[in-house]
Amino acid sequence: MNWKLHARRGVSLLGHAVGYDTLERPDGKTVRSCWFDPPDAVAIVARTGDELVLIEEYRPRLGERVLSCPAGRMEPGESYESAAKRELYEETGYRAGDVELLETYYPSAGMRKQRAVVFASDLMAGDQHLESDEFIDVRTVPVSDAIDAVRTGPTCGWGLPPLLLAREEGLI
Repeated sequence: MNWKLHARRGVSLLGHAVGYDTLERPDGKTVRSCWFDPPDAVAIVARTGDELVLIEEYRPRLGERVLSCPAGRMEPGESYESAAKRELYEETGYRAGDVELLETYYPSAGMRKQRAVVFASDLMAGDQHLESDEFIDVRTVPVSDAIDAVRTGPTCGWGLPPLLLAREEGLI
């Protein structure tokens, strides 16, 4: 059951690679498969005592405000743990003393991007360091209420999956 890659075509679009592969399926038929290749990203489940640090921001594609975990793109050569510390600090002002990589996965089979979930603890509060296009409100929510709080509005991959994974690991 081998697939054969015959050709790959791609372009850079707004800093992301997009394109398609021409493949031969196991049954001999030739097909095209589209792909989108954004940078890898990290979501942070940040715990301070009996609370989790979440963020609330307007998501233009959804047309609504969304409560989720802090998250962001990886920089070239950056580890998931370093990215988690940096994004947590920029978006919330919290500095993490300890971080632990819980999981990496592909959020969609149509993207070759990986997402990591990192658990952050031993937090020290501070001021946000937002980028010029970020408008983020920081929320702290009791650990026992966090999943329900995220589920009350529209939810996305930055909220529910990281919290469920942390719960599965016994961290929340």
